[in-house]
Amino acid sequence: MNDEPPEISIEPNPFWRENAQKLVSQSISTIEEVAKQLIVVNSLLEGIYFHAITFSDIKPILTGWIAVLYLMPIALWLASLVCAVWTLALRTYGININSSQDSKERFEQIVLNKHRRLIISEMFLILSFAAVFIAMVHYLLFVPASP
Repeated sequence: MNDEPPEISIEPNPFWRENAQKLVSQSISTIEEVAKQLIVVNSLLEGIYFHAITFSDIKPILTGWIAVLYLMPIALWLASLVCAVWTLALRTYGININSSQDSKERFEQIVLNKHRRLIISEMFLILSFAAVFIAMVHYLLFVPASP
């Protein structure tokens, strides 16, 4: 025989219940807001870096793998930008409005898809920082100073 008292489920704290409802209801808009911010950041970084390369004195050495080294950040920012825009892309979802289970599944599917695209965009952005660092190290160590 079990001498332990039965477990009694306590009603959730109203604050945390409301907090959870806000998290769920705002999840898509939060993901989309971050995607918009990534679009702005990637666009600015691409523009600044492109102009820095264009007006620099390293154009004569940009051949072969060195050109790839210096163009890699731009390619990664472009990939990040594409994924961030893809996060905002509209898509139609068939949904049975009479089924709460179907609504829940579609909502979770939308959030999951948008979140995955956003994570991919963020990863490309992080990789671009590594590529900029490598290009900067190459520039500082191997590009002779102009007279």
